[in-house]
Amino acid sequence: MISVILTTFDRRELVARALASVLAQTTAACEAIVVDDGSTDGTAESLRHLPIQLLSVPHSGNPAIARNAGLDRARGDLIAFLDSDDSLRPNALKDLSDALTAQPAAGFAYGDYEPDPGPPPLGPPVGDLFDRLLESDFLVTGAVLFRRALLGAVGGFDPYCSPAEDWDFWLRLAARVDAVHVARTVIDIGITADSVSRAPGGSIYAANRRVTRKALRWCHEHRPASIALARRIHRRSMLASARYHWHRRAIAQTVRDLAMVARVR
Repeated sequence: MISVILTTFDRRELVARALASVLAQTTAACEAIVVDDGSTDGTAESLRHLPIQLLSVPHSGNPAIARNAGLDRARGDLIAFLDSDDSLRPNALKDLSDALTAQPAAGFAYGDYEPDPGPPPLGPPVGDLFDRLLESDFLVTGAVLFRRALLGAVGGFDPYCSPAEDWDFWLRLAARVDAVHVARTVIDIGITADSVSRAPGGSIYAANRRVTRKALRWCHEHRPASIALARRIHRRSMLASARYHWHRRAIAQTVRDLAMVARVR
């Protein structure tokens, strides 16, 4: 069975559309779990009549906490996540699960998405994706299906890495297992004004620093061949943070970021 975990906050209309795309999947072996992060717009009430598991949690504003709550409830052997502003294509879960069935050694499958952001980073689209993912987080949350059995080794989402917690999770997944690619569009993505990745205060830059610092630390301990790449990406994330703060005349934070660049080893 496939568990689809959909997290939302105050997006009553959007979550209804996203959930409809889950319920319209061509595979019947699917459970839908909606984690409502303390919505105040009637989201929970509007979903109670649907054939889903509805989990209401106190509002945290942290997607990692909501997704982990969904993981605790999920019963499927395969797990997918969906953001409330995205919609799955009808054959998405079947295509992804078929790919994993055909490649039993692969730990996760991922598909393409629209709108197409352009060419992904160079590297093989299947197998060991760690370096490719470290270079750029080219995966979309709803376009990935992974084996639940991996959670014991990978762990859940890291709240400290939000709003880049998905990148951190994919990296930890790719560090342990190979991937298989479905060369078809499986999801239509939407980026709304209240997207967490557009959170104010530069939180995405701070999150990227944390993710790349974790990746560099892991490479030092387990993957020496990728240390140089991880070091470069970590420095890049801190320089991006420095530019952000410089343009906002946050001089102290800019200096802090640049000093951290010099200390990377």
